[in-house]
Formats: sequence, C-alpha cells, structure tokens
Amino acid sequence: MTAFDGRLSLDLDTRTATVDGREAPLTYRETDLLRGLIELGEGPHPAVTIIERAWRIDWPHARDLQVPIRILRIKLGEPWWIELAPGDHYGLRAPGPQA
Repeated sequence: MTAFDGRLSLDLDTRTATVDGREAPLTYRETDLLRGLIELGEGPHPAVTIIERAWRIDWPHARDLQVPIRILRIKLGEPWWIELAPGDHYGLRAPGPQA
C-alpha cells in the first residue's frame, strides 16, 4: 500500500512502513492503524471511524487513538504525516516537498 506518490508505503507482510526511503518496523496494531489511515485517504476522519476500520472494536472511544497515533508519528519520523483536526479527527496529510 502506498500514499503520496510512494513517499509513504506499508508492507503488510513484513509490517514495515517506508517513509522517504527510511524503513520503520511496526507492531500488528500499528500496521492495522496505518493501513486504516491509508485506506481512508488523505484528510481528517473521526477517530471512531479510524478505530472501527483499523481494529474492528465494537465500542470505540476517541481516546483509544491518542497514544497509538503518537507512537506511529514517532516511528514515521515526522509528526506532520498524521494530522490532528478539531473534534478528535486524525488523518494522513501530504508532507512538504522531499528534502
């Protein structure tokens, strides 16, 4: 799976994200979370929608994403790949030009 003209890719078999050529190993839950974000597409989406898509939890709560999103931002290497919008919305955001 890829986003942003291949600058962000996710290998589901090895659970590895590649960001501008740099690999980042992910856990199963982080892989599912990034997969869900890529599938939903660019822009903010309600946290509950992301949780339902990524983890298929019956009673999701927006707080369930706070720590996993923070960890995923760190692993991707740049916090701006995942944006936080008002109302507990998260989503992938196109980064600036590649350096």
